[in-house]
Amino acid sequence: MSAKSRPPAPPGAAAPARHAIAVERAETVEIAPAQAAVRAGARRRLGARARRHRALAVVLALYALAALVVPTLTPAPVSDDWVYARSVEILFAEGRVRILDLSVVTLIFQIAWGGLFSLVLGPTFGALRLSTVVLVFIAGIALYGLCRELGVSRQGSALGAAAYLFNPLAFVLAFSFMSDPQLTALIVISTYFYARGLRPEAPDRRAILLGSFAAGLAFLVRQQGALIPLAVVVYLVASRRLRPDRQGVVLFARVVALPALMTLAYYAWLRFVHGVPYWQTRFLRNIEDAGWSGAWSLIRLLSFIIAMYLGFFALPVAAAALTRARALARANTPSGWLLLGGWAAFLGAGVAILAGQGRRMPYVPQFFNSAGLGPEDLIGGRPLLLGPSAADWLTAICAVASLAIVLALGHTLVRRGAATVPARRPAAGLVLAVLLWQIVGTLPPSFHFRNWAGSVDRYLLPVLPLAVCLGLWALGRARPCWPAAWAVVAVLGLFAVAGTRDFLVFQGATWDLARQANALGIENIRLDAGASWDGYHLYEYSVATNSPQRTPEGRPWWVDLFAPATDSSYVIASVPLQDAAIVRWVEYSSWLHREPVYLYLLRYSDVPGPP
Repeated sequence: MSAKSRPPAPPGAAAPARHAIAVERAETVEIAPAQAAVRAGARRRLGARARRHRALAVVLALYALAALVVPTLTPAPVSDDWVYARSVEILFAEGRVRILDLSVVTLIFQIAWGGLFSLVLGPTFGALRLSTVVLVFIAGIALYGLCRELGVSRQGSALGAAAYLFNPLAFVLAFSFMSDPQLTALIVISTYFYARGLRPEAPDRRAILLGSFAAGLAFLVRQQGALIPLAVVVYLVASRRLRPDRQGVVLFARVVALPALMTLAYYAWLRFVHGVPYWQTRFLRNIEDAGWSGAWSLIRLLSFIIAMYLGFFALPVAAAALTRARALARANTPSGWLLLGGWAAFLGAGVAILAGQGRRMPYVPQFFNSAGLGPEDLIGGRPLLLGPSAADWLTAICAVASLAIVLALGHTLVRRGAATVPARRPAAGLVLAVLLWQIVGTLPPSFHFRNWAGSVDRYLLPVLPLAVCLGLWALGRARPCWPAAWAVVAVLGLFAVAGTRDFLVFQGATWDLARQANALGIENIRLDAGASWDGYHLYEYSVATNSPQRTPEGRPWWVDLFAPATDSSYVIASVPLQDAAIVRWVEYSSWLHREPVYLYLLRYSDVPGPP
């Protein structure tokens, strides 16, 4: 039908349509300001929240900036984290989960977490290192929240996060794919959610379940994660909040069920599907070999070492406490003085005994040692950074800091009475329980090192954030001097960033020189390029070929453990060797050493060239 033949529209037919359009426009005009007001309100609330927590925001921004200063994506592993990196590589290459026989840890969450980052960046050492940095970053936020649960001020809580993130030992381990920083991060996250969920005045079952889930994940990194829910249960029993009734059974299940199921599932998979790695069985034999006398000797030594590292870990808090030492001393009680005197006698005896053996801080050096930060798993090591006098000063400072922390804790716990602590700040009792059980957790893995130094420093890492939290809580009403504490954090942070940067540059330069050796025609079965290179390239080959020891006796420990297949005709070292010719040498960059530092590719004199 043409337009001309259409009948005319009835009168008023177009009016409703025009009216509907007008109404819709009016509603739009009314809704738009409302939506804008909602968005503006959300922005104001977000801005207000950011202003309230600006100190934490600054700490986190500096940590992120530090990750740009440090060569985070260095294409080389750190220490023996290549063992865990291989599990991620196998997952990507073969689609299966495999834990190498060298691993004594559970590792499952670490493989999954590193795998997520590898999906984006590829299964590289840099991507895996970044996964740890991000997890520790998240733990810094959780530590801030945990301090707030203890009633610490926002500034004090931000200081706690900074003291954790920028402690030299925590910082250098964060830039690795080792299991220790990931375990510690999950301990902090789990403890925060447990503390939030177990508030007596406002319990939150979802937070409790998140805490239990994070505890299960912690177990799936290292076995010590199972101690978190155990500590929570002990705290609940001690504070009379866990009773033998229906409500108590429900609370117990919320705290324990998830990590217990995850633990049982893991061991069922390990026993019946994967197979138990050799070194996990050897781990138990180390404890059996020590016997009761060896165990007691290790407990005594490790107790003193942890007491000294407590001072090192909580140095910023101790600085704040020392500025209020007079006030704390005046308010102390006879019981508090007795505690402090006993602690001083314990530290003094330990320092004297180990000084007679020529030992000073750091007592269990691995990632924090006299050469700076990072292990010395290369022939020649790295140049000395902390001489004997510096070690003496460090020992004295850590002892004084440990005494300051005990003075603050004793003042709070003894003066007010242990019975008043749960009523005043229940989270303090929970954190204390988790800390004490994690101290117990440092003992089993330390049996492997009992005939060396007694332990390694990375095993003590879980003590750090929990001790900082409790120290800040103990200073609650003492009006601490925050500028002194922030000054200590700044000094430690600068050393942490520079030392970690130097170590990763050193590690990257070592691997670059090893690749150059390969390019010159030197096979890995003739090369010793340090523990990480030898292990990554030759451990699985040595096992598959059942290779006997080919390196002459008297060479480094890692050759026997990781790479018996190499004959070490060529080595990479940080110093020239008397019986070896220099094939190639390179200078690498260091911020902490004034003199130039070098690496050498050497050929032993009884090995014919070229090269």
